[in-house]
Amino acid sequence: MKRIHQALLLLIISVGIVPSVVAQTPHRNHGASLSLAIGHRNADSTRTKAVDLGIVGAADTLRGASLQAITSGYGVVRGVQLSAINNYATSLRGVQAAAFYNVTMQPFRGLQLSLGSNIAMGVRRGTQVGLLANVVSGSMRGLQVGGYNYADTLTGSQVGLINVALEHPHGVQVGLVNYTHDTRAKKIGLVNINPSTLIDVMAFGGSNTAANMALRFRNRSTYNIIGVGSPYVGFDGHFSGALYYRLGQYFRLNDRWSLSGDIGYAHIESFEESSQQRPNRLFSLQARLNADYQINRHLGVFASVGYANTRYYHHQQHYKDELIVEGGLAIRWNHRPDPYTPGTRATTDTTGHVPLGQWNDGRRNFWKAAAETAGINVLVHCFDRFVMNEDFAKVNFKTIKHNIDNGWVWDNDQFSTNLFAHPYHGNLYFNAARSSGLSFWQSAPYAFAGSLMWETCGEIEPPAINDLMATTMGGICIGEVTHRISEIILNDSSRGFRRFLREAAATLINPMGGFNRILTGSAWRVRNDHNKYYDAKRTPIDFSVALGTRYLSDDGALFRGEWNPYINLFLEYGHPFEANGTKPFDFFSLEATVGMSANQPLINRLHIVGRIWGKSVETNSDMEAEVGLFQHFNYYDSKPVKDGTQLTPYRISEAAALGPGMLMRFPQVGALNRLEQRIYLSGILLGGTKSDYYNVIDRDYNMGSGFSVKTKTQMDFRSIGRFILHANYYRIFTWKGYEGKDLEHTDPLYLNAQGDKSNAELLELSSMWEFDLRGPLSISWGASYFVRQTRYAYHDNVNARTFETRLGLTWHI
Repeated sequence: MKRIHQALLLLIISVGIVPSVVAQTPHRNHGASLSLAIGHRNADSTRTKAVDLGIVGAADTLRGASLQAITSGYGVVRGVQLSAINNYATSLRGVQAAAFYNVTMQPFRGLQLSLGSNIAMGVRRGTQVGLLANVVSGSMRGLQVGGYNYADTLTGSQVGLINVALEHPHGVQVGLVNYTHDTRAKKIGLVNINPSTLIDVMAFGGSNTAANMALRFRNRSTYNIIGVGSPYVGFDGHFSGALYYRLGQYFRLNDRWSLSGDIGYAHIESFEESSQQRPNRLFSLQARLNADYQINRHLGVFASVGYANTRYYHHQQHYKDELIVEGGLAIRWNHRPDPYTPGTRATTDTTGHVPLGQWNDGRRNFWKAAAETAGINVLVHCFDRFVMNEDFAKVNFKTIKHNIDNGWVWDNDQFSTNLFAHPYHGNLYFNAARSSGLSFWQSAPYAFAGSLMWETCGEIEPPAINDLMATTMGGICIGEVTHRISEIILNDSSRGFRRFLREAAATLINPMGGFNRILTGSAWRVRNDHNKYYDAKRTPIDFSVALGTRYLSDDGALFRGEWNPYINLFLEYGHPFEANGTKPFDFFSLEATVGMSANQPLINRLHIVGRIWGKSVETNSDMEAEVGLFQHFNYYDSKPVKDGTQLTPYRISEAAALGPGMLMRFPQVGALNRLEQRIYLSGILLGGTKSDYYNVIDRDYNMGSGFSVKTKTQMDFRSIGRFILHANYYRIFTWKGYEGKDLEHTDPLYLNAQGDKSNAELLELSSMWEFDLRGPLSISWGASYFVRQTRYAYHDNVNARTFETRLGLTWHI
């Protein structure tokens, strides 16, 4: 690969339009120049130009700017080259911009900009932007943006349609297809390939598209599928087709069997003009579960079952839902042995630290995790049906088929059910896998699969799209947090009643983890080596418990409200500024407020933000900084104040959210020994906010999607205490309203509305002072101010404001 690109480079140079520079040294310019220039001749007979305007520019050195109608060629460039055709430089520290291509023969610093191609023998600190291609023969320390990007050694970033690098020790590739000759690169793309990637040619038939051909790219635990199928079964008697992409995760059971699950997008063409009977094109969102059996190293067979939701492009209205059944052959393109053979989790720590205890004795058990996930649903269903005798639990095959055929709706359960209970339920699915030895990413599909099973098979009510989102995303977030907290408590070397308390507390926090420890005998097995599951030296923890009372205002009134006792728990896990090489949720913060009043909800607040990926940022000062990708879960709930106006003080939810964030810690100054600023931006897939008009069955709130911005400022003062300020802004759009529907003749279970068609702005300003007393004790005082402005499409807009204050005693552990 490297020789090919070097040959390409020499070919372009030899036949290119650069007649004015024959030698590569800056001291021997034999080319002709057709331009007007300002410059001087040096003592060694070389020429230096400061300004060069014309048709063809050439000189030994350019220290300034060159603008040419055709081409320019210089030995040393310290400035700007602009040409209509191409630019050439032996050494560049500046900018090259041309319509066709730019070339530099030494590693450069600066910018190459072209509508065609950019070629360099290395980039020290610079950027190549080429519409067609960027080629670096050597080390690339910078950014490449173009259709095709290549580098021998990439320590920067590539953004393009196709990205190729022989070595990639640092940086990232972002594109449709990413390839490296080693396996260390970070890749973000539709297809990611390295020498260990297994490529399969798939030929199969199915109920969605009758005949299909596809390519499957398998990496360590994930895979991508790109394929085409025809005809589309939804269009009878005419030629039609579909182009699709699928992204999934697979789990190897042994050398021959593997299970996988994926989600995908399909573009469907009827190849006819739109009519009432036949649309011109559709799109389909699909999910599949697959089983693969490898007959030999060349050939395998597979079967798939899934679900497809197909819609029109121009108005996104529903076209049809269908069950997908597929089966066929998988022919191995590259026949080398599979590098991703089954194995156990590593029992040694390459960093030199003492290895920690491992869940499930270090073994990954995918089957047990699947059985427990299904068992959770069966147990809950049996309780609802045979103990509680609930009508919604009277499930049979007819109701299951009805659920699948009639698609998904937005349900009308209570706020706490939809936006807290369902995420908590998803945490059980997730931890069924996590405590069976699976990693974070391997456990995540179990939350989705468990929720999908319950929605379609667990009850007769129509499956709810909001439940699937909240259970999956919220379950992953809560599940990983509870898994990590239970690891802090466990210690296999303890005995007697102390051991019982540890196991009981860990089981209370992580029920599925405790169940699996009892199942394997780890709950009572004593061992003195690798007995802990958490390393306090490597993972710091800041934990505090506050007990106090709060005043909740009714409609912002200063002297009309109620007092409620509360317990507040705060935990910050991990180091916020050591992000490189870490795993998801190696750093997270958790804050929960439990109400102790019969008139208010038990769970008043729950805030979780966990780092999925992070990168430390180098600064020229003593400031520490980090950027990263964070998952968010936020839940606020309150009820109207007793003997008040019946106005709900606040109700906010961010059940499924993900987005970037930046953390900064500034140097100590005087008595201020800690100053931190955190800023988060998240996209809200599913959120909720109080509605002033919608009231159907148990629901008096709107659901929707949108975004949020959150900031946290913390200042710690030596020998005094600390001050913390939060500013949280939510914007939630409710897209699918009930307006225009025949409410009198519509079953409320099938109303299928997110709520009132509206958009809501929700602002929370919260501050807290903590004054240190003696030892770990401090007294805390805080206040929160809530502002809600909701704009309704068919009702009067509503503005609401309220506040609460808190006073308590805090114990830091």
